[in-house]
Amino acid sequence: MTALTALDRLRRLLAAIPWVAERDGPHIDEIVARFDYPRSELLEDLEHVLFFVGVHPFTPDCLIDVTVADERVWIRYADWFRRPMRLGAAETMALYAAGRSVAAMTAGDELGPLERALTKLASGMGSGVDLAVEVRLGAGSADLIDVIRTAVADSTSVDIDYYSYGRDAAAVRRIDPYRYYADKGHWYVSGHCHLADAQRVFRLDRISSCAATNVGFSRPATADQTLEHIPTDGRLPEVVLELDAESRWVVEEYPHMGVEELDENRLRVSLPVSSPRWLERLLLRLGPTSRIIEAPDGLGSDLCAGAAARVLARYRG
Repeated sequence: MTALTALDRLRRLLAAIPWVAERDGPHIDEIVARFDYPRSELLEDLEHVLFFVGVHPFTPDCLIDVTVADERVWIRYADWFRRPMRLGAAETMALYAAGRSVAAMTAGDELGPLERALTKLASGMGSGVDLAVEVRLGAGSADLIDVIRTAVADSTSVDIDYYSYGRDAAAVRRIDPYRYYADKGHWYVSGHCHLADAQRVFRLDRISSCAATNVGFSRPATADQTLEHIPTDGRLPEVVLELDAESRWVVEEYPHMGVEELDENRLRVSLPVSSPRWLERLLLRLGPTSRIIEAPDGLGSDLCAGAAARVLARYRG
C-alpha cells in the first residue's frame, strides 16, 4: 500500500469518523481494510489530528473524544457536535448544491447517508427546491467521466484529444490518470502526461475525445494530488496586474506568485504567463477592471494593442 497524500488522508479520515462513531469499537485492521487506510497513518491521524478537533474554548466538552486501546477504536462526539446546526439560506443552498454534485456522480447503492441528508436539507428549504437547483459541473459527458473513472480505478492509461487553454492549441496525449475531482464548477483529471513527461491537470470539458487502453501503470508514491499545471517558481515570465474588487476571481482561479491588498476595492497580483494568447484572453475578459503595472517586453501595452486590433479586425470583417 503506497503512502497517501494529505488530501487522501483527509478524505479517508472524514469517511471513517462517522462509521467508527456508529460502532462499538471496531478493530483497527477492520478500519484499515474498509477505507484502504495505512495503519500507521490511521493511528497518527486519530491520535494527533482528530483528538484535537473541536471549537473554542477547546475544553473536553468541545473536543471529539478518541480512544485507541486493545487494537480497537472508539470515537465519541463532543456535546457541541450534538447541537442542531443553524445554517443561513445561502449556506443551506451551497451545501445542498455541493451534495447534489456528488450524488450525480455516485452509484445509487452508495448514496445512503448522503441521500438522506439531502432529503432533510431539501425539506427545510421549502417545496420546489429540486426544480430551483440545477448543478452542472463543466460540460464533461457522462461517458467521458465513466471512462476516466474506470481508468483511475483500474490504473490503466487513456488517450485524450485535449485543448490547452494556456497554449491555445490541441494535441493528442496519453495520460496515466491518478484521480478525478470537481473544483469551482468544473471536472478535472490529474495524472502523468506522456507527452510532457510530467504530472499535469486536465479539465474534462476541454477533452474532445477519450479512449481507454489496456496499458497499465503504477502510480508513484510521491504523486502530488495538489499539483498546479502552471509553475509559480519563476520559470515563466511574470506580469503584475492591478484589479478592482469585482475581478478578485482571478486570484482564486489562477496560480499566482503573490497578492497585495491596496485597499478594500483594489488589489495587485503577480501572475505567471504560460503564453501571450492566455494573457490576451484574460485581459479581454477583465476589460477596464484591470491595469498592467509591470510586464516584460512583449507582454505589456504592445500585447494589449495587438489583441484589440485583431478583435476590431474580426468585427470589421
